[in-house]
Amino acid sequence: MAKTMSNDQRRQYWREVIERHEASGQSIVGFCAQQRLSPSVFHAWKRRFRQSRRVIRRKAAKEALIPVEIVSDPADGMGNLEVQWPDGVVLRVQGCDMQTISTVIATVSASSTRRMR
Repeated sequence: MAKTMSNDQRRQYWREVIERHEASGQSIVGFCAQQRLSPSVFHAWKRRFRQSRRVIRRKAAKEALIPVEIVSDPADGMGNLEVQWPDGVVLRVQGCDMQTISTVIATVSASSTRRMR
């Protein structure tokens, strides 16, 4: 790899190297030895790409919010809850108190946040 590469060229080079490794079925050490690459540099670039993918996934999760419409009257202390995920899964809870609805929403939100990390 030439030292005169731009950051974008270097990033593209390592992205292609990592893709070739994944397609090779070889261990990282074996692949790097065959390609005359430093395994520690390979690992550093792989970690860098993994971290940038996490940031992208978090941004996408924030942008994937779905509008919510309140359809029951909270004045009576009872309500119905319907949560629909983008993949079509629907959770319906009918005739429960607002504390239960709040607990369900908090649990679902926390679970979704953990999955996006």
